[in-house]
Amino acid sequence: MSAKKLVLDFTNLMQYFAITIVFLIITMVLASFGNIFTNIFHYIGDFAFFVLFLYLGYLLTNRICMLSMKGKKLQAWLWTALYFFMAFVIFSDGHGSVPHSENLFEKLMLIPVTAWIFLKSLFLPLIFLGVALLHNALMYLICQPCRQEYL
Repeated sequence: MSAKKLVLDFTNLMQYFAITIVFLIITMVLASFGNIFTNIFHYIGDFAFFVLFLYLGYLLTNRICMLSMKGKKLQAWLWTALYFFMAFVIFSDGHGSVPHSENLFEKLMLIPVTAWIFLKSLFLPLIFLGVALLHNALMYLICQPCRQEYL
């Protein structure tokens, strides 16, 4: 029995990363009620987290492909749901009765509170589980190595 070597080239990974970035920007636009680019270029905390989420999106895309190729689709789905939920939490401050955080420290202090408030809702976590399912299904359909059988 020979083990097959799993290879993901950089070009394919960048194509899958583009899918993740499109879903990330849609999530950020929904979280900020359409003015995400104003927030990113006005507040340093939003810009720092945008850059961080771009990097995490690259790592997530690689992890999703690897987990899908190993047959661990549930783990890939849950990692994706956590990623998009946290993006929504981080970029949704400044709406309602809470003012927008001015610096990175304020944003870091608001993240657990905002996440707790959103987790108490029934529909918001279910929406992000659905978004993660849609994202992973699209990745699985497009990702050629994910459809191959590996031992």
